[in-house]
Amino acid sequence: MKNLILESEPLVVFSPDVDSNQAFAELEIQLIGNLNLSVIDSASGRPVSHALISMDSIGKTAVCGACGKVSLHDLNSGKYLLDIISPGFIAQTISLSIHTTGTYELEVKMISNI
Repeated sequence: MKNLILESEPLVVFSPDVDSNQAFAELEIQLIGNLNLSVIDSASGRPVSHALISMDSIGKTAVCGACGKVSLHDLNSGKYLLDIISPGFIAQTISLSIHTTGTYELEVKMISNI
């Protein structure tokens, strides 16, 4: 993990079929995270546009925009491998752990292979 920042508190969700007298007895906690990812060139500090982002274990993929940024939403709590691939750069795999509800910020510095 690199530069991972948690920005909010856990979300408490009540099951819709629980009456108000039993609400706390049948409390369910659902942990969902969002990932804001910035991909930059380690030498120049410039954004890496069109980098492919993949989380194969859950079938999520995305492509960074021209600004080198992308967001992945609705990630359940757990551990993930995040693959980042872009032509002209060494591919990276990063281990990521979503452990509480919130928005995570991650900056990845890519190294040129040219």
